Amino acid sequence: MNDVMIIANPSSGQKQSEEYAGYVQDYYKKKNKSVTLNFTEKLEDIGAYAKKASEDHYKTIIVLGGDGTISELANSLKDNDYRPEIGIIPTGTANNIANGLNIPSNLNRAVESLDYSHPQKTDAGLINDRIFMSSVSAGTITESAWQVTKEQKESYGAAAYFIEGLKSLRNEDSYRFKLIIDGKTIEADLNVLLVGVSDSIIGIDGFFDSARYNDGKLHLFGLKSSTLSEKLTILPSIFRNENEFNKNQDLAFTMPFEEAEIHLKEKVAHLAMDGEKGPDFPVNIKVLPGYFTFLVPEEKTGLFS
Repeated sequence: MNDVMIIANPSSGQKQSEEYAGYVQDYYKKKNKSVTLNFTEKLEDIGAYAKKASEDHYKTIIVLGGDGTISELANSLKDNDYRPEIGIIPTGTANNIANGLNIPSNLNRAVESLDYSHPQKTDAGLINDRIFMSSVSAGTITESAWQVTKEQKESYGAAAYFIEGLKSLRNEDSYRFKLIIDGKTIEADLNVLLVGVSDSIIGIDGFFDSARYNDGKLHLFGLKSSTLSEKLTILPSIFRNENEFNKNQDLAFTMPFEEAEIHLKEKVAHLAMDGEKGPDFPVNIKVLPGYFTFLVPEEKTGLFS
């Protein structure tokens, strides 16, 4: 078995992947591990390197990139019988997957955390035939994500999505959803529908208060059709991690589930998936329990219990 393959996306986030890939390489060489270092030039390279790591039975893949890079890697390993354990150095614009696994956002600390990390089975989500590791979402706020330019992402990071999202709150358009959740049918007019794998969503720890990365569940949040002033009573509590939306079912709701069908009535819209453009409706979405193994810092074992 080979030891470590490093896959670095030089174009992600603030473009620090090349520098930190060298640090990771040095770290493993000092531990007398065999290391293969690969830099991607295009999206397809991520999948090609991941498949090579699987076919050659590498023990570990260390990926340097953001949510989109990790999502692409996960999908490349989806149908393989052997999947290496995955470590993350979060060099992307949005690093929600790494945040959900408690991997430090500071890149120096992220490299150091490799020294006290352990392999942990984690759930994944499957939407139609695509894996997601963080979240899928739809509605007026998520539509605004397509308006974020590459320059905005590089200048403002994840805040660019938040800024555009706040602008879209003035749009009172809602979407009529039909949700068949674990066999139960619900119809609702929603401004936002969001499904997450863990407790961390859009960089907010504890968004889904009881969620764990290995609880065998996905977690749904719905923001109902409401006025701008009503929305603004809910959103601050979410950003303060107070979960007030669980206390006011008239405005918003959450629920855990294992499998759902989601239909959109009357309008045409896309889902966002791990920060990228996703499929059209209708969709089937389900949890894949313990599907991947990630390297997780010891200090947050509570993610899995």
